[in-house]
This record gives sequence, C-alpha cells and structure tokens, in this order.
Amino acid sequence: MINTLDGTLAALRESEIRLLTDIGSTLADMGENAQQDRQRLLDVANDLRDMFYLIVIIGEFNAGKSSFINALIGESLLPVGITPTTEAIELIRYGDVNRKPEMRSDDIREWSHPNTIAPGVAVVDTPGTGSVFQKHERIAKSFLHRADMVVFVVSAKRAFAETERLYLDMAKNYGKKIILAVNQIDLLQPKEQVEVRRFIEQQIDELLGIRPLLFMVSAKESLNASKSGGATVGDPGGIDAVRAHLRGVLNEAPPAKQKLLAQLDMADHVVKEYQNGIQKKADLITVDTSKVREVQRELEQQSIGLDSQLKAARAEIDAVFEGMRQRGINFIDTNLSLRKMGRTASRETLQLEFQEVVIGRALRDIGEATNGYINAVVDSSRVYWRSVIDRLNQIRELMEQEVSGLDANVYAEQREALQDAIRIAESELKSYSTGKVVNEIQEIFETNSAGFTTSVLASVGGLILVILAFAPAGPIIGVGAAPLALPALIIGAPVLLGGGFFAIRYFRKVVNDTKRDLHERIDELEKTYHVALDDLTMKERTRLGQYGKQVLAPIYSRLEVLAQRYAAQQSALRAHLTQLDMLRQGIEKA
Repeated sequence: MINTLDGTLAALRESEIRLLTDIGSTLADMGENAQQDRQRLLDVANDLRDMFYLIVIIGEFNAGKSSFINALIGESLLPVGITPTTEAIELIRYGDVNRKPEMRSDDIREWSHPNTIAPGVAVVDTPGTGSVFQKHERIAKSFLHRADMVVFVVSAKRAFAETERLYLDMAKNYGKKIILAVNQIDLLQPKEQVEVRRFIEQQIDELLGIRPLLFMVSAKESLNASKSGGATVGDPGGIDAVRAHLRGVLNEAPPAKQKLLAQLDMADHVVKEYQNGIQKKADLITVDTSKVREVQRELEQQSIGLDSQLKAARAEIDAVFEGMRQRGINFIDTNLSLRKMGRTASRETLQLEFQEVVIGRALRDIGEATNGYINAVVDSSRVYWRSVIDRLNQIRELMEQEVSGLDANVYAEQREALQDAIRIAESELKSYSTGKVVNEIQEIFETNSAGFTTSVLASVGGLILVILAFAPAGPIIGVGAAPLALPALIIGAPVLLGGGFFAIRYFRKVVNDTKRDLHERIDELEKTYHVALDDLTMKERTRLGQYGKQVLAPIYSRLEVLAQRYAAQQSALRAHLTQLDMLRQGIEKA
C-alpha cells in the first residue's frame, strides 16, 4: 500500500524530489564517491514517493536485532537464530498482519503488521554488521542512508565494536536521528549493566562527539512477557520505554512531515560535506597556484639579477682592458723610442717584459673578473634550480595529499605535468653541476686570449726590430750584432735609405701603427669577452623564459581551470543549501 499525500505536503514532497534529483546532478562530475552519494539521493527521492517513515534497525550480527523488532511489535514475526539469519532487508510496513513476506523487485522482503508504532511507519531489519558474510554487511551499509531514524542495537556482552563505531559515524554524517538499545542485559548482573552503560556512553561521546538516548533492554524477556498473555508488572525487558519514546517522537508531527524533514537533513549533510571537501580542494589549489606564481616571480627576479650582474662584470672587465691599453701604450712609449736607441734590451727580453707587464697581469685580471661572473651565474643558477625543484616538490607533496584525501582522477594530468617540470629542472641543475657551462666559456676565452697574446707579441716584435735596426753595430746587452744585423737591416732599410727626416717619420709611423694595432686587438678581445658574457646571459634568460612559458605556464593554466571548476561547484552547492533551507521552512509551516 502506498501512503498518499494531499494538499500542501504533496506539493512540498514533489519539490523535495526535484531538489534531491538536482543535487544528484550537481554531484555527477565530482568523482567516484560522489556517484555513490548521488545514487543515495536518488534512493531517498524514490522513497519519498512511498512515504513510509523508516525506522531502520542496525547492529552487529547476533546482537539480537530481529528479536528486538519482534519484541517491539509484540510478536515473533521475523526468524531468529544463533547464526546470521537476516540476509536481506526485511521491511515491516504498517498494515494488516502478513506473516508471508513478499520479495520486491528491489530485493527487499516486505512484511506488514499493525504494531509498527504508528500508521505510515515501517520498521526495517538489516543484515548484521561485522558478519563473516561480507554481502550482509554491504547490504546493511547500502540501506543506512534511507533511514528516517536509526535504532542501533548493541549487545551487552560485546559492546562497543569498531564496526559499530563506523556505522554510528555514518549515521551521524547522514544527519540521522539516532537512539541506542543495549540488548541482552538479562545476561548481566545489575552492577555490570551500570558499567556497560557508562562504558558505551563514554565511548560514543569520546569517539563520535554525540550523546544519543540509550535504552537498556532485553528483547528476550519482553517477548516472553508478550507471549505469556497475562498481566505484567512494570516493563519487562525495557521495550515499552523504547516504544513510548518512538511514539512520542512521531506524535510531535505527522510521520510524512517528519520524513520530508529527515531526508532534507540527510541532503543538507551531504551537500555540506561536499562543500567542505571542495573548499579543501580550492584551498590547496590556491596554495599550489601561489607557489607556481612564486616560482614564476623567481624566474623574473633571476632574469633581472642577471642584468645587474652582467653590468657589473662588464664594467670590471672594461676597466681591466683599459688598464691594459694604457700599460701597453706606456710600454711602447717608454721602451721603444728613439731616445733609447743603443740602450734597448734584446727582443726576447722586451717581449718577455711586455707579456709580463702588459698582457700577463691583464689576462689574469680579466680571467678573475669573467670567472667571477661566470661562477656567480652558475652558482646562482644552481641555487635557483635547486629552489625550483624544492618548491615543485612541495607542490607535488600537496597534490599527493589531495590525491590521498580527495579525487585522484582530477589531479592525474596535473601531477604528470608537475613531474615533467621537476625532471626538466633537475636536468638544468645537472648541466651546472657538471661544470659544462663553465668549461665551454673558459675554452672560448682561453682560445681567444692565446691568439691575442700571439698576435700582439708579433706586432710589438716588429716594432722592436725597427728599433734595433737603428742601433749601432756591436753587442747589445748580451746579444751579438751579427744575428740581429741582417733582419734589422732588411726591415729597417727603408728608414736608412730615406735619410734622417724620413727615418724619424717612418719610425713614428711604425710606433703609431703598433699602438693602433694594439688598440684594435684589445678592442677585438674585449668584444669577444662581451659577446661571450652576453651569450651566457642570454642563454640563461632564454632558459628561464622557456621554462616559465613552456613548463610552468601550462601547470598554472590547469590550476586556474581547476580553481574555476571548484568555484562553479561551490556556487551550485550554495544554491542547493539555500533551496534546502527554503524548503525546510515551507515543510515546517505546513
């Protein structure tokens, strides 16, 4: 028999069915667990069409649930035994006595009896939890959300099992009204009953933070008293107290109205649970996005830092080159002049002096300046890429937390992109750790410096030969005239043939050409260093830019998509909470 509603409550019921269905649709894209809750909402919406107020009995197998129900209706209707006897959902609806149950299409075995507390009320027996038959526990768990009230039957001899805590926690999270019935107290002494009661109340309060009404009962004594048919004194077995409480609850408002409110509470708890879960996801995404932005800002700061480092290094190198330039000119003016003719040292001595005073120190200074910049770039890059790896690992750890507590599928692509980003950063770090960057640029500098030294010495050597050509015959500071005379005369012949004026003019031209050649070669070498340092800086800037655009930007983009998705889901859930509240107000006023 289907309970029918007329008037306002009928309209409100249809509104609630639509709202529960809409909430289910909102949950459709929120992960695997959401699909289960979506189905629960659809189950509840379907129950609203039947409109029986469901008092669902839950408990471990052999806690005496079936006996408790028989005692509650005052008749041995359901089978009982020492082994798990309830293997399906047993539903006893209000109506004429029917001791031959009918198996419904939804695998619920339906009975009927006039003692289900009140018209419009059905009492439901579920398979025992903690049973060796996993199917039984699965069936019990699958029906809990459909309850309008949960009566949890606990055995006085083995209270309070872990499975009982889990099921009570589920009932609490569904927003169900809960009462406890500690059965089989006939097996305990009065003092033991007090201790058991105190223990269970303490456990539930500490573990679940709830204090449901608790009844100490003996279904066996109560049922025996009912079967005796005679007058009884007091409340044998304590079942009358449970029955009176249930009737009192149902007298507060019609069962149909209470059912509508009970399932609104269930939907409200489900929506708030997802709202909290999505908020956690959104918070984590905000942290992830913040960290990615932080890494991107570091990219920009690193690039800016390269500019300032390069500017300082170039200024230091330019100063060294300018010093070398001045020393070179001074050397030529001091040692290679007409005034020192006849007193000029040997070519080898002058070349060694030129290399030591003008070139050697300068190249060392330039080497220190360039190596200082290179090392600064390499060291800062190494530190930077380590920092990138550390920060990306932090994001990965956050995602691992998300995956363990939330929806793994949502973050699968994001985690893969993050792993690639970490691998690329580790590869960049490795390129600096191996010294490859330093070795490459040092090879460039060594090659160019060697070529510069050779060419400058050759140029100065030519001027030295001209000077020596003007020197008088005879030994010159340890060097015989004969070895120098022939090359000096060959090179200096134009000078000697041109006379004094032309000789001086020619000498000055050679000196100026040598100075100009020195300037050009220093300019060329300086440019080589500038280009090498600029290339190094540009490569670093390119690395940073490409990493930001090609690696971090996609991660940031996906995070933004997730953030927008969560914002939309939060908006839909807030709207559902508003609708639930408005509908609750309408039902309470009806």
